[in-house]
Amino acid sequence: MRNIQISSTVRTVTDGVIGTLTDFLLLALYDLVTLSTVRTMYDANRAIDEAHHMLDEVNYQTIKKTFSQLSQKGLVRQTGKHSTLAFSITKAGLKRIKTFMPTYTDNRPWDGHIYLISYDIPSRNNRNRDILRQYIRRTGGALLQESLWINPYNPTLLLEKFTSTRGIPGTILISRLGQDGAIGDESLPDLIRRVYRLNDLADQYTNFLSANPPQSTTPPLKVRLDFMAILKKDPQLPFPLEPKDFPAKKAWERHQYLTKKIL
Repeated sequence: MRNIQISSTVRTVTDGVIGTLTDFLLLALYDLVTLSTVRTMYDANRAIDEAHHMLDEVNYQTIKKTFSQLSQKGLVRQTGKHSTLAFSITKAGLKRIKTFMPTYTDNRPWDGHIYLISYDIPSRNNRNRDILRQYIRRTGGALLQESLWINPYNPTLLLEKFTSTRGIPGTILISRLGQDGAIGDESLPDLIRRVYRLNDLADQYTNFLSANPPQSTTPPLKVRLDFMAILKKDPQLPFPLEPKDFPAKKAWERHQYLTKKIL
């Protein structure tokens, strides 16, 4: 029960970006290591204090114990003795961080087409339908209407490989629209803006920029988590499909300036 409470608390504080105390503390240590010229236990204790401050419902000793677990799992390496004890984030630790932190993508090749995905999977295979929906969403798809998805990136090869590997039965149909394609009375740009909720995302990025000016003194970890919570919801569409003056890139650059490090 205690682990469930901790996970729930962490997810609430990080807006769902991070789900465990171990990952939260690992990221806190990462920020201090990359921003500090001294990698000592003093830095580690600062990370523990900051984590405790942000997670006031979690026992301080629990956080300290979690730090020891990071070392045991090979995510953090400790060297030296007593007051000279130092630490670093290992390659395994960096790899772990990349598994739960979304990354802003500058390179978004696009073939100029929009793809519609529909499928007919037997009702007895509800589990497979759910798995397929999750995968389509992860590859950039958005639900247009029941069993019909839209995706600006060609999903053909990915879906062929995925359904073959998972043994998902049924038929998947993929059709292609041009840049000037339209569905019903709605223009393609309006459709994209609606199904991907780009207006709401733009407001969230704008609020992030307002709350984090260049001279901000907000702790880097808080800046990183606030930005990543928005980025996690961003489909990162091809740039020609984003609305004019969409503030995502500016917010990313502000995040980079305030955190000083690219993951």
